[in-house]
Amino acid sequence: MKKNILLAFILFSFCFTSTGQNKYKELDALLNKNSMIDAMTVLEKLKDNPKKDTLDAEYWLRYSKASFTLYKYENAKAAIDKSIKLAPQNAAYHFEKGLMLNRIGEPENALIALQRAVELKPKGEYHYWKGIVNQQLNKLKDAEEDYKSALANGFETPELHNNYTNILMINEKFTESLIHANKAVAMDKKNGMAYSTRSKNHLYLLNVDAACADKSAAYDLGYMRVFQIPDTICKGSFIQKMKFAGDYCAGSNMYKQAIKAYSALIDKKEYQSDIFLNRGYCYYKLKEYANAEKDYLKALELPNPVKDLLYDNLSLLYFDQDNYTKSIEYSSKRIELNPKNHVPYIDRGLNYRKLKKYDEAEKDFNKSLSIKPDFFRAYGYRAFLFLELGQYRQSLEDASKSVEINPKYAYGYLVLAQAKQKLGQTDFCTDLLNAQKYGNDEADIAIKQYCN
Repeated sequence: MKKNILLAFILFSFCFTSTGQNKYKELDALLNKNSMIDAMTVLEKLKDNPKKDTLDAEYWLRYSKASFTLYKYENAKAAIDKSIKLAPQNAAYHFEKGLMLNRIGEPENALIALQRAVELKPKGEYHYWKGIVNQQLNKLKDAEEDYKSALANGFETPELHNNYTNILMINEKFTESLIHANKAVAMDKKNGMAYSTRSKNHLYLLNVDAACADKSAAYDLGYMRVFQIPDTICKGSFIQKMKFAGDYCAGSNMYKQAIKAYSALIDKKEYQSDIFLNRGYCYYKLKEYANAEKDYLKALELPNPVKDLLYDNLSLLYFDQDNYTKSIEYSSKRIELNPKNHVPYIDRGLNYRKLKKYDEAEKDFNKSLSIKPDFFRAYGYRAFLFLELGQYRQSLEDASKSVEINPKYAYGYLVLAQAKQKLGQTDFCTDLLNAQKYGNDEADIAIKQYCN
């Protein structure tokens, strides 16, 4: 499950403190209204000022803010750059530039400006906004350090603690994140987002009752994006609550916490197949293969096992440990359950290819395609089989077919590039770049070796 990072933003405002230049007091009052009409008035007054004022960095700061309000972004950027040119060591101008660039959708450039601001003056507010931009760019370690620096430099708001809580939760620092969630609520007891964030934190700590209480508090405060826990769970039994917590943690990739939830159920003698299946899956994701195997096999012994899923998981488990014979055993069991399921044939075919049983592998890939003729993964895997056998023309045809069916199939592009290279076709780098674009890590190495 993809994690959504909720950022608590302070609205970008034109309220600012003049650096001792009272002659701009009237203009500042107009700018602080965030009105387009007032911004036009500011620009007119600035243009009427004596010419020497254009050598004043504060003059260009007001010009930038007024232009921004009027959606004249290029003018706003040019004006703030003039402020910086006139006073390059003034951190405030770099900060204002960073805020503006972030608002107009240039977070990378905003980060550069904010980084310069904190270098010139490590002000807590500057670190906070730099943290927000880093969080937007998914640079979570940097954002965590920025929020920590903001607090160390005396800047503290409910929004900061809320953002910090989210990052610490993603990094699975749940006890530490709860401290900041509590501070966000304590600083603003009417902040629905803070209660919602703390609700999620409580759930990760498997305290479902506290999570439900915070969910209700957020909802009562009118927060519409409240973290959802069904009322049936909040009013349910310990078993229902712990299952929900475990499933939510597993779905959020918080596998260690999910294991704790499922283990708590098993400790209560809740020997249900799905609980062992889910705990086994979490162990598998953590590469604790021995524990995963025990749980999967236990799940098969219990009433009402989901055999198709368990056979699938066991096949993958053994494949990842290079135990191809055992993997074949369970993919074959899956085929016996449903011979018309096209997926286990490619799983078994991959194992046969690893064992160099090429005829068996090709038969399984062919069978998968006979059931589902547009199954792009079967074309991709058969393409690699042909590549390994030196049948480059057939490999090219299958790889081309795989990306024709799914234009975002990274592995298909990787095999296509290799087939083209073997056939002496010079445009293979285009396919490597597509493989890289759609997430294949192996393409990076090939691009550095052949395409620079």
